[in-house]
Amino acid sequence: MKTYLLVGIFAVLTLYVTALSTYSSNAAPAPASDTPTLVKAESPAPEKTATLGEMLNKGGPLMPALYALSFIAVCLIFYYLLSLRQELIVPSPLVSQIEEAVKNKDLQLVEEICNKNDVPLSKVVLTGIEVIKSPHATYEMMKDAMNDEGSRQAGNLWERIQYLQDIAIVSPLVGLLGTVMGMIVSFGALQSEAMTPRPTMVAKGIAMAFTNTAAGLVIAIPTMLIYAFFRGRVKRIITELESKSSRISRMMIDIVKPGAAISKPEYRNSK
Repeated sequence: MKTYLLVGIFAVLTLYVTALSTYSSNAAPAPASDTPTLVKAESPAPEKTATLGEMLNKGGPLMPALYALSFIAVCLIFYYLLSLRQELIVPSPLVSQIEEAVKNKDLQLVEEICNKNDVPLSKVVLTGIEVIKSPHATYEMMKDAMNDEGSRQAGNLWERIQYLQDIAIVSPLVGLLGTVMGMIVSFGALQSEAMTPRPTMVAKGIAMAFTNTAAGLVIAIPTMLIYAFFRGRVKRIITELESKSSRISRMMIDIVKPGAAISKPEYRNSK
């Protein structure tokens, strides 16, 4: 699992660096020729369309921050695709093993199974087992403990995908800051006493402003849509986690009766 994740992140990083290198090479100006060329007035050269790299290079000093946010968002998306899966949070084989051990009232086996599988479901069941070990344990105490641990595990899953929403919120703000900086450059050029560079500086500031605004929105909109997708996936996983945990806790009612304490839990090979 971790190997696949590292390979995916490395592949994304390689593609990202390759894309940036391509944009930089496209944005590089053509070398000036020492030999003057004569252009006929009646046949003007066609206007060259700006490439994506040229447009991005007009964004100014905040574009690297937007590049970084987009790269982090892509890495998070690949990480969530690999890690936020039901078979990794609530594995069906694990549920079957736990239920079979609970039916046999073999709490030691249940504890061994959960310790070997470091997943949220195992942590919820282990919490219930820890309560059962208490000499004054009741079914209500065990159920409340499992519900609390389930809520913590659900909170961890929600917090995991929260980073995507944070990027979707921060990206337009960074773009807005770049827009303000571009407008400052434009207004500064209007106040300049030099007449020759004034139109060029105004155009440069406007280009910086619109490029940052567009880049921030291009990052934020897809990120928010993908966050909504993972939000639905996490909701389904949490629902399944609650369902399986409740089913296992109900099966434990034969081990710990409601309102009754147990003096000693039943363990395998106990004398």
